[in-house]
Amino acid sequence: MTQSYDTPINEKQGYINSWYVFYVKSGEENKAKDNLVSICERKDIKLDFVIPSAIKFIKKGKQRIKTYKTIFPGYVFANGNIDTEIYTILKGIPGVYRLLRDRNTFTILPVPAEEMELLASIMNVHGVIEAPEVSFEEGQTAVITKGPLTSFKGKIVSVDKHKNKLTLLIPFLGEERKVEVGFLFAEAINKEIVV
Repeated sequence: MTQSYDTPINEKQGYINSWYVFYVKSGEENKAKDNLVSICERKDIKLDFVIPSAIKFIKKGKQRIKTYKTIFPGYVFANGNIDTEIYTILKGIPGVYRLLRDRNTFTILPVPAEEMELLASIMNVHGVIEAPEVSFEEGQTAVITKGPLTSFKGKIVSVDKHKNKLTLLIPFLGEERKVEVGFLFAEAINKEIVV
């Protein structure tokens, strides 16, 4: 079964929540990823590599051009299981410096699952975090869907479509407080504008 482009990476067939991070030459993440993929294919090593990136639109004259901006410059993420034998094969690849390791014991460290959970749920199968097409409006009520303030509801007081953020007025500690939230972390719960 083929996965669609929009499928979150954590729903990909064969996905396991075991992530590692390779330090690579900054600005050459794609080249390092291609080298890693090539070696893994030749050695029959089952790893998926992604470079988390976000879609960014730039203006060139009167045109808006879609580009991709690397979120973590100098890093390539690997999904799968890496042991000492696999690391020995992969560590000498041009442009790849090393894997995230413990500074004292040099033990290979996976990224903690809870840290990758959110990122993996919003990246598509190609590692792209795509801002959803949303139509938040001032005066609507929205609920925060991800992060430490999950389930808090509030009135939208401003919407910044350029930064893909909205400001909510939520009740907190007996007062109403303004909280800035990315579009990916909120959902309008009513379409009617509250006045």
